Amino acid sequence: MTELNRQSEENEERIIEIEIERLRPFKQHPFQVKDDKEMFLLQESIEKYGILNPLIVRPVPDGYYEIISVHRRKHAAEKLGYRKVPVIIRVLTEDDSILSMVDSNLHRERME
Repeated sequence: MTELNRQSEENEERIIEIEIERLRPFKQHPFQVKDDKEMFLLQESIEKYGILNPLIVRPVPDGYYEIISVHRRKHAAEKLGYRKVPVIIRVLTEDDSILSMVDSNLHRERME
C-alpha cells in the first residue's frame, strides 16, 4: 500500500458506533437541548426508526469525543436507554468545530 493510499484511508469518513459515556458536549455549545414537544417527537422517531443521521464528533484527549452537532439526538437516545450511538469522527480545530456546529444548527432551524 502506498503512503497516499494509506493517508486516503485514514482521512475517509465512516460511521461507527461509540458508547454514550465516551461523548462530551461541545464546551462552547450556545444552543440548549430541551425536553419539549420536539424532543418527545424525536424520541418517538428514534424509537420507531433508530438514529438515521449520525452525530458529528471530534476526538479529544483521554479517548473521549466532543459532540460538534446533533446534541439533541444524543440526548434523546440517552433518554431511550441507548448505550451506543452512530457517529462520524472528524479531526477539526476549535474554530472549525464552532463553524460546523453553528452551521448544522442553522440548517436544522431552516428545516423546521
